Amino acid sequence: MFYHELNSKIDYSRSNLRWNAWGANDQDFGRKAQMPEILKLLQREFKLDSIRETPAVSLDNIKLPNTKLSPNDIKNLSAIVGKNNFKNDRYERVFHSAGRSYYDVLRLHFNNLKAFVDGVVYPKKDAEIIKILEYCSKNKITVIPFGGGSSVVGGVEVIKGKGQKAVLSLDMTEMTELVSFDPISMTATFQAGIYGPKLEYGLNLKGYTLGHFPQSFEYSTLGGWVAARSAGQQSNRYGKIEEILSSVKLISPNGTVETLRAPAASIGPDWNQIIAGSEGLLGIISEVTIKIHKIPETRKYFGLVFPDLLSSINFIRKANQEEIKTSMLRLSDANETRLYEYLGELGKKNTPIRKFKRFLQNSYLKSVGIGENKCVVLVGLDGSRQEVDRSFEGLKRLWKKSGAIFAGEKLGQNWIHSRYNMPFLRNHVMQYGMGVDTMETSSTYDKLEDLHKAGIESLQNSIPGSIAMCHLSHSYHEGACLYYTILFPMDAKKPEEQWFKMKRSVSDTFTSFKAPISHHHGVGFDHKKWYESSLGKPGVEALNGLKKVLDQKEILNPGKLFHS
Repeated sequence: MFYHELNSKIDYSRSNLRWNAWGANDQDFGRKAQMPEILKLLQREFKLDSIRETPAVSLDNIKLPNTKLSPNDIKNLSAIVGKNNFKNDRYERVFHSAGRSYYDVLRLHFNNLKAFVDGVVYPKKDAEIIKILEYCSKNKITVIPFGGGSSVVGGVEVIKGKGQKAVLSLDMTEMTELVSFDPISMTATFQAGIYGPKLEYGLNLKGYTLGHFPQSFEYSTLGGWVAARSAGQQSNRYGKIEEILSSVKLISPNGTVETLRAPAASIGPDWNQIIAGSEGLLGIISEVTIKIHKIPETRKYFGLVFPDLLSSINFIRKANQEEIKTSMLRLSDANETRLYEYLGELGKKNTPIRKFKRFLQNSYLKSVGIGENKCVVLVGLDGSRQEVDRSFEGLKRLWKKSGAIFAGEKLGQNWIHSRYNMPFLRNHVMQYGMGVDTMETSSTYDKLEDLHKAGIESLQNSIPGSIAMCHLSHSYHEGACLYYTILFPMDAKKPEEQWFKMKRSVSDTFTSFKAPISHHHGVGFDHKKWYESSLGKPGVEALNGLKKVLDQKEILNPGKLFHS
């Protein structure tokens, strides 16, 4: 297996996954031992007199209403999927009633989640999905598709459709088979419920890779990636999921839509692109055919240090516009660079030798014009040795003109081996009255610097004392994605209102720049207002008309994305 940092042995059995936090019970934050130091840093940055403990409620104490599914419904649904594949116990209902956004986890943490699914089905084949949708359409039961449950935009928020009596979660994770493998065309077809590491491992064993590695990779599924138009960190080389997608099968209450397996076509609107990003409103994605690639011969990941944000952005712009082949160009702004510097020092003794090394490093940076506003760009190159060397030399010419310095491959390796672990940090800080949230958008290069500044200001002004930072995570010929992170002291009395205020502020800022409400997280329930505003009334009505054709009773994931 080429990608040694990927964990293909995660136990995804539902009982092993945390019901109210990120990840599996047997996985944790890699720097857990340094949490006291991290909490002290945050206490200092937030100017808190003390750190308060905010433990989560137990699962037994969650206020869970009785199921609204009748005994007859339970009997009939169990008959479709098998008795062992229908669940309505406490754990299953709570686990399937929220995603993994800060707002989702906050409500679970403090027992403030109001709506829950009434049951869960685990189909194993298309015929069962068809029967489930048929039964639920006839019996007024809302259906919410569920993959990894990693949505951070309210994508699986429990909203019961108008005139419907109950809500059913349709969990796809029993559908994980490799359906077909075509090494000549270099495509593979999988059932949509397969988790990222399992899919990648299966391809690696055959000498191939999908090349799609979103940060949620370990806890998200192929179908979820397509439904939300996901982006992997190596998208510069492999593309976003809608570019990787070759064909797809969508099962709707009104029948099945299966796109042709062809490299291109001129046959009207592209149903691949209609289904990608549909977020479960049009049907259940049951199979996906994807483009695959030979595992690269080698890879080279390294860090560069730039004097400031603008020089970093210009470097990335020129690399893209000169078509220098890269897998990843990831820019950390000054705030994020400082945070990673601090995390890199955790657990290390502050010896005289280490102090002297830091002094030399800072003196050298200062001598070449790099000071407090420095930004780090992580570069990823994958391919043949000749291809990687050629790209490295092309980038070297650009970064030298930009006043940047080469910071070595250790930065790149450290990032590779820790990137999937960072979401576990939130699990710990929430136990001590602190929150972490993320949001992202994209824009053209002429607006990036101003949008970056406005986004940071809107976050910090909405929660005084917070730490806001940003990285540029995906880049293109004409622009790039800005991905913001905010760390903040949780409001002791009204934490949900605090989050609403912050979310409104930064979302309004994106809209004021005519930037999309999301680059790769999706819309769900949380972003619906801003998405509809940017799309306009004709666009919203047209999409609702399409939904009405495929889902006449409007049972599928109502109240999200564009649905009225």
